Amino acid sequence: MGAFVALATMLVAVPARADEGDKVTVLRQSALIGEQFEVLVEVRTPTGSTVELNPGTPSWNGVEVVRAEPPRTRREGGESVHTIQLVVAPFFPGEREFAPAVTVVTGAEAVARSLPLTTLTVISTLGPNDPLELSPLAQPVAIDGAESPLLRPAIGLGIAAGTALLALLLWFAGRVLWRRMTAKEPPAPDAVPVPSLALAEGLLHSDPVGAYRVLSSVVKGELARRYDIPALALTSGELRRRMEAGGLDRWQARLVGGLLEECDAVIYAGYRPATERRNADLTMAREIIEVA
Repeated sequence: MGAFVALATMLVAVPARADEGDKVTVLRQSALIGEQFEVLVEVRTPTGSTVELNPGTPSWNGVEVVRAEPPRTRREGGESVHTIQLVVAPFFPGEREFAPAVTVVTGAEAVARSLPLTTLTVISTLGPNDPLELSPLAQPVAIDGAESPLLRPAIGLGIAAGTALLALLLWFAGRVLWRRMTAKEPPAPDAVPVPSLALAEGLLHSDPVGAYRVLSSVVKGELARRYDIPALALTSGELRRRMEAGGLDRWQARLVGGLLEECDAVIYAGYRPATERRNADLTMAREIIEVA
């Protein structure tokens, strides 16, 4: 407890006069009551000290701080020069003298410092003979013109038309919904026959492109059905990698990839395998379908 009291005593700001290097620069010599203007403050302190603005001290003499920028510090001649840019506004008319006040904090010691006095002429917004009281408000003045006699009937007609239009839309939506609910479902189209290896065998020698297209379709369709992969949307290389990643036997995945690459070469690249190779490809497709 004693240590806390000692620390609080050390932190109490001790009043002091302005330092010789302190400056207060007012960018104008006169202002209206409440008019804002800028003030530039420079405070010299020992190196390592900080400066805090004290806007509520009596030395401000009716000049209020509206806004203060954070201090900017620079080293000069072994000392620190703190520059603070302020926006202030006066609220008492006449010739006024005010002195900005700051607190210089050095370690655990805080010293209040009043900066050099500055003279400012505060101009009143009232004339010399104006009473210092609020003038009464003027009486209300009637405005020419009146409500048209057609306004209320027009509003009623608009409401009626809107209600009728809403009812018509609801009736139309109800009829559409009723037709959809009561409409009979069209008969299911006949199932499209799935190509088989028998079709490929019949085309193998007369139409190799058609035969290998059937081979590719049948193998991919069977793999898609059994392993739940989008085989028909994948290229031959992608399908082989997908099969290997899904845990399928790598040798079987290579067989499938090799056959499908053969099909792609015949369909798209103009390759025409020999008769023995065509029969071997058909046999391989049967083996893949049986063990897939």
